[in-house]
Amino acid sequence: MKKIEITDMFGKYGAFQRVVFIFAVTISMFGAYHNLIITIVAPDVDHWCARTEGYENLTVEEWKETHLPKQTVDGVVTHSHCQYYTNDSLEATACSRWEYDTSFYRRTIVQEWDLVCADRWLVSLSQSVYMAGYMTSMIIFGQLSDRIGRRTVICIALSVLLAAGFSTLIASSFIAFVSLRFFVSLGVSGVGSTSFVLLMEVIGPSLRSLFGLAYEFGWATGYLVLAMVAYFIRDWFYIQLVAMIGALVLLIGFWVLPESPRWLMTNKRFDAAWKVISYAVDRNEADREEAERKFELLKAQCEKDQPKHIFGKANLLDLLRWPRLRLRTLILFACWFVNSFTYYAMSLNTNDLGGNPFLNFAIAGAVEFPAYAISIVIINKLGRRPSQSGCMILAGIACALTVPFSGDKLWLKITFAMIGKFLITASYGILYVYSAEIYPTVVRQIGMGSSSTIARFGAIIAPFVKELGGATDKRVPFAVYSGICILSGLSVLLLPETTGVQLPDTILEGEAFQAGTPKAEQPQQDSSITSV
Repeated sequence: MKKIEITDMFGKYGAFQRVVFIFAVTISMFGAYHNLIITIVAPDVDHWCARTEGYENLTVEEWKETHLPKQTVDGVVTHSHCQYYTNDSLEATACSRWEYDTSFYRRTIVQEWDLVCADRWLVSLSQSVYMAGYMTSMIIFGQLSDRIGRRTVICIALSVLLAAGFSTLIASSFIAFVSLRFFVSLGVSGVGSTSFVLLMEVIGPSLRSLFGLAYEFGWATGYLVLAMVAYFIRDWFYIQLVAMIGALVLLIGFWVLPESPRWLMTNKRFDAAWKVISYAVDRNEADREEAERKFELLKAQCEKDQPKHIFGKANLLDLLRWPRLRLRTLILFACWFVNSFTYYAMSLNTNDLGGNPFLNFAIAGAVEFPAYAISIVIINKLGRRPSQSGCMILAGIACALTVPFSGDKLWLKITFAMIGKFLITASYGILYVYSAEIYPTVVRQIGMGSSSTIARFGAIIAPFVKELGGATDKRVPFAVYSGICILSGLSVLLLPETTGVQLPDTILEGEAFQAGTPKAEQPQQDSSITSV
């Protein structure tokens, strides 16, 4: 007997699912806005030591010529940003106050809290703290949504987002700002990940990959919206305010957001589940009598089903205990780290490419639309392994090609950087699909969860690439991206191909799983042993 899907009662997609989809895509858009906003509100702003008492009447240029030491940066002679001469002597002293060029950026958090010179690294720290909030949210809200429901967790996380987001506007210190950004991240991640799960639970199985891709288009849209808002406003306070006013729209969407009928059925809350399903039947104009019949059948299944570990219990150690699974896990961990690190490092440091920072940022966002679309096409045409490996290796080559160019050839540097960004975005999209297919069913959840955690570590250290470039040369980060992308891309060739292959359920099936070999043709194992 064919297992009844929850969507068999009200259809794969209709007006009922459309509400969930719009809500999920909207929060995805705001997720990108908040995740990348630090690039816009804390850019490199031209600054110099403030004119001291008695020299206020000097023009800025006169002050620079007479009181600021000269230095050479990237072959260009300029005035010091962090030191000045005191009392007409040649003894250089570190600044305690600064003046800023406001001709391009009207107001940034750099000016707000003097995040320059010795304190410049605090900008990167603030983004790392934000990413740590993302990782914390996955641990807290991921478990909580399984216990108290998707809609309830969305409500809690949305409340955290709104409270913390508006509070950043009145933060009295940089420490307060960073602390509040941690909670903004907690809320954004909580609402985003839970609404995505809800979307996948109400969409028909055959449409999930399509809507998973469409969800990513929300992220790319948020990228472009941030670039546009920043171009016209150029004041960190109002850029943040736009994000929070927009987030209020989510409150309207929340009131019409349903609870997951799948979660309700799993937790044997049948009355509440039927209420949601009945509403979905009406919205989608489905057959009510047929829905009632299938509901009773599914209810009977759920009532007699007890929580069973059909494949046995699994934990993180299982990923490392078995030789083939260990090798594949370590390769996937490396890929997740490299993809996340490279993606965020390139996204957060578009200012370092030279040229117009808003244009660079907008192009970096625009390339994500074709990247996500192409990733879906090539994994089906070329296969998972060559697509994953090829995108990472080519991304590394593109990053390497940025290194020789600067000055008159700056456009070539930006072009190759954007090609690299396009390829690493496509690679990231493929990795979600490929990883889930490589892990056997029994360890799929722990494998994907662990991989995502490893990715967050990459995102946490990515902001400090700016410091690496500042301490060495701005070409060094691209050399790093190139090396790690090519190496991890080559390691993917050691993984099995999963396109058109029946995927393994148990660990022993996973150990026997060969590249391109259907499960039925793989070496037989003792079926009584299904897990460790």
